[in-house]
Amino acid sequence: MSAVSQSYSIPTDDAVALDFEAAWTAHRDRVYRWALRFLGGDAPAAEDLVQEVFVKLLRELPRLSQTQDVGGWLYQVTANLAFDRLRRAQSFTGRLSRLFAFAEPVPTPEELHARRHEASAAMRALKALGGREAVVLSMKVLDGHTQVEIAKLLGLSEGQVSKLLTRAWSRLEAAGWEVGDE
Repeated sequence: MSAVSQSYSIPTDDAVALDFEAAWTAHRDRVYRWALRFLGGDAPAAEDLVQEVFVKLLRELPRLSQTQDVGGWLYQVTANLAFDRLRRAQSFTGRLSRLFAFAEPVPTPEELHARRHEASAAMRALKALGGREAVVLSMKVLDGHTQVEIAKLLGLSEGQVSKLLTRAWSRLEAAGWEVGDE
């Protein structure tokens, strides 16, 4: 866990504390899965990110409107914070291979060998992608978001998202991957 030099003012209102507890209970597992996915399977980094997301929620909860979708807000914050970390560390593609370990049911040794070989080849192709391209591609492919949703969640224009996705697909295709209709 990294040391945080920034001080946070934590609201003490009882209603805010109850809302926070409800949000924590309802969304912590989902936020962890998103963080884990965006950070390429790095569990300690995902745990740190979850903590950072919920500290931000605690600070912002009094300002969030009652009608605002907290789950959507949490997704956006998780994606943006992960995006910032990736921009700094460029770790998404370097650790994405850990995601392949979560397959169900347990593969046979032959299937595992083939998957590892394919994952290794995919990693070489994905390492060519920039941090933004990797995050946007992950949001599109793994989370099933539309380009409009991705743009809104990351605070980018739809044109930027389209450009990032097109560039990511083109680079993967140039590396010999069939990318389908995307």
